[in-house]
Amino acid sequence: MTSPAQTTNKPGEAGAVPVDLDPAGPASGSRSARRLSMATAVSLGLRLLGMVVGMATNSVLARYLNPDGFGIFALALTLGTAAAQVADMGTTITVSSRIAREKAAAGRILTTGLVIRTSVALAATAVLLIAAAGGLFGASGSVIGVVAVATPLSAASILTAGATARFRPEVSSVLALLQGVLWLVAVVTIARTGGDVVLLAWFFVAVVAVQTCVGVMINRRLVPLGRPSWTEAGRIFALSWPLAISSLAVMAYYRLGSVILFHLQGAAEVGYYSAAYKFLDVAQLGPAMLVAPLLPIVATSAAMDAHRRSLIFSLATRTGAVIGVGTAVMLIALAPALVDYLYGDDFGPAVTPLILLAVAFVGVTLGYVGTTICSALGVVRPIAVLTVSVAVVNLAAQFWACARWGATGAAAVAAATEFVIGVTTCLLAARAMSSRLPVRQVAGVVVLGAATILVLWLLRLPWPVEAVLAAGMFGAAALASRAITPVDLKRVLSRKAL
Repeated sequence: MTSPAQTTNKPGEAGAVPVDLDPAGPASGSRSARRLSMATAVSLGLRLLGMVVGMATNSVLARYLNPDGFGIFALALTLGTAAAQVADMGTTITVSSRIAREKAAAGRILTTGLVIRTSVALAATAVLLIAAAGGLFGASGSVIGVVAVATPLSAASILTAGATARFRPEVSSVLALLQGVLWLVAVVTIARTGGDVVLLAWFFVAVVAVQTCVGVMINRRLVPLGRPSWTEAGRIFALSWPLAISSLAVMAYYRLGSVILFHLQGAAEVGYYSAAYKFLDVAQLGPAMLVAPLLPIVATSAAMDAHRRSLIFSLATRTGAVIGVGTAVMLIALAPALVDYLYGDDFGPAVTPLILLAVAFVGVTLGYVGTTICSALGVVRPIAVLTVSVAVVNLAAQFWACARWGATGAAAVAAATEFVIGVTTCLLAARAMSSRLPVRQVAGVVVLGAATILVLWLLRLPWPVEAVLAAGMFGAAALASRAITPVDLKRVLSRKAL
């Protein structure tokens, strides 16, 4: 799930939207499609480097802790992330959207959002600590309690809302890479010295603290902080409450599956599921890079003519489909090799969950696009209704599937859930943009992906050959089917503003 909003100005053509590049004011003009593409490309490069660092970290961590220990630590991180998501309550999206539209009040809006998120994060931390102390998580309680300490620190991540509104996606990528490198150093240190899981959790808190301090320093240059305001808090709450409900529902179906799995099947199954899910977490850099520039563009789309809005929506959904299906093809083709190489023989049962989660990634990517567009345009109540409804069904299905099939069952439910969310949010986004969903192109991409997987399954080639063949076949087929056209590439690299 994602979102955003904003206002801008553009020079040049009729119906075009303007975007200020300089945080100091509007004098800097608009950002061309080429400059925006370059910033996104730099951000993608940093994220790819971070992906390599992250996978190395997970490999060291999984091999050091083994399935049971890895499952316990993964559960702690899952709950910490869930607490941070609850604390956000849609504030980051709302703040980013308003900063983009109300540049003069940017500092006051950002500071108010920071105060709100920090306050709620402290409350979420208290709840998590009480639950851990009460024995709700058994022997994992001590690790979960330590990781929970990082939740209030993560509230400072709302400062990246200013960077998003200023079309600076590389800022969050730099911070993510910094955290990844520091975390890798911490994990290697623990593995070499034989430290326990609790010490590892304290190292995690230290890494988050360093990342937070650096993030504050960087983002102050983009949007200087101002004074918090009760008036601004009221406006933020008025806009964000549907997103808050949606965030709770997303947290329920996106994160609580691990908790259910832990109680029904134990730490080892959580370890297998988490090992597989790490690949999805890393792969989300693709859709994250896509929606980073999409958010502020869509937020200002009211000034565009209908044709331009349709072009943006069509390109976003088609690109999302190609990213999602292409990533799924590669993950499915390489699943056995990836699990064996990164985690070792002990994690063999993670292969099937990874294949199912790869299918889920198609829905994840479409969900990024659809949710971002709806949030940027203020169409958040339907999203809240959708996510709450899906969460209720998901949790019931998780209890049944986890009890019968463990990690594989949890992954199957996740795949079905993400598909429903992805398709429905894109339909809502099409309505919000007054555009038509490019059903033929999107469906064609899915069929091409399935055909590629079928060919690989029939041939049964060595994994290096399968990887090259999968990338070549799907890439060529996507271009041949015109899912992405040369005209799209020319438009993205244009010197004109989008």
